[in-house]
Amino acid sequence: MDATAAVVMTLLVQDATFTGGSEHDVLAARSWHNSKAMIARAEPTEAEDLMFPPDQALARIAPWSEVGRLIALAQEDNPHAEVIEEFTAAGWSTMNEDGLWEITGSFGNPVPVAARAAERFGRHHPNGVLVQASSENRWVFVAWAAPPPHLVLLNPPARVWRTYEIRPPATPESRFSGGDLSVAPGRVGAPTPLAAGPPDALKKVLAEAGLPYPALIGRLFTLDA
Repeated sequence: MDATAAVVMTLLVQDATFTGGSEHDVLAARSWHNSKAMIARAEPTEAEDLMFPPDQALARIAPWSEVGRLIALAQEDNPHAEVIEEFTAAGWSTMNEDGLWEITGSFGNPVPVAARAAERFGRHHPNGVLVQASSENRWVFVAWAAPPPHLVLLNPPARVWRTYEIRPPATPESRFSGGDLSVAPGRVGAPTPLAAGPPDALKKVLAEAGLPYPALIGRLFTLDA
């Protein structure tokens, strides 16, 4: 039964993620939550008869590799495993060092990526999360905490902090999905120069992470050195 659940879950999650917000994503996440313990116990060989090559074009199948990957994910003792899996599937690398999540990939605009990562990781850290998304020539940093629903953003070459209020049903991902800050609503006050210190919303997240402001600035701008 455990192995059969792993095969069925593999089919269900095709074209979906466990962390997204679409109807298909939500269904996959709910099913994953309810069956994860079973899948972690699964032995793929017990459902070998359900894994076979397709005999028609575009047929939906559960190949050995995907079933095995899903079982390994279920066995992960890491609350962020599903988010990291989602980003890995997108071709992005993910690491956390001293409370700062670093997402690296070949994306053209890092703003939507940073907002998406902040939302995903923020589900596990409601008091605040720090994210830097970097591509070859650009990077952006965001700090997100809910409550209060404030996101602080730094988008070089501009050396100013921008603070946004993002109240439900809006999310960081939906607010910045287009990547254009000039049309993103919800900004609170005027931008704050880096030299003036962290805005209040950022100050709270840094305190929660135990990361001093000078250390954050040093980490971020090593990319520009």
